[in-house]
Amino acid sequence: MSAQVMRHLCERLSTLIMIVCVLILSSLIAINALEITLRSFFSTSLSWIFETNTLLASWLYFLGIAIIYHKGKDITVTAVQERLPSSLQRLYGRAMQLITAAVYIGCAWYAWRLIELQWPFRTPGVGYPRAAFTLPLLIGLAVVALECLRRVLDPQEPAPAASAHGDLA
Repeated sequence: MSAQVMRHLCERLSTLIMIVCVLILSSLIAINALEITLRSFFSTSLSWIFETNTLLASWLYFLGIAIIYHKGKDITVTAVQERLPSSLQRLYGRAMQLITAAVYIGCAWYAWRLIELQWPFRTPGVGYPRAAFTLPLLIGLAVVALECLRRVLDPQEPAPAASAHGDLA
């Protein structure tokens, strides 16, 4: 797979995940506003809110990590890389991306194994499949691993790094 195809794929995935995250966040806000309204004015509650909030928060968190990594807004430790000669810095960066991809692929494999084990089980209240809580972890790990591999294959585009002052904006 070429670097250009990988870049295009990662961009599309990031856009899709961002749309999903906006929908999830909107749902969380609406559900919690409904719960606050019901508790405040009608002294009642919806039994499915807690499990739904937990499920949606899991999806938001683990998918959001993929967006943050794609945009290069994660915190990066560069102390070792900065001490290397400039001729080795890019090679070191690409090696770290490759190692990170391998670790994330390994973790994704274990997430898949966990999903296989969880599939027959349901949550006690609503009855959501337990695997639905682990699926966003698998997706997030796979997307971050793909982004790492894109950074390895695309020597023209180094991974964005945070500024020296810790500013992530």
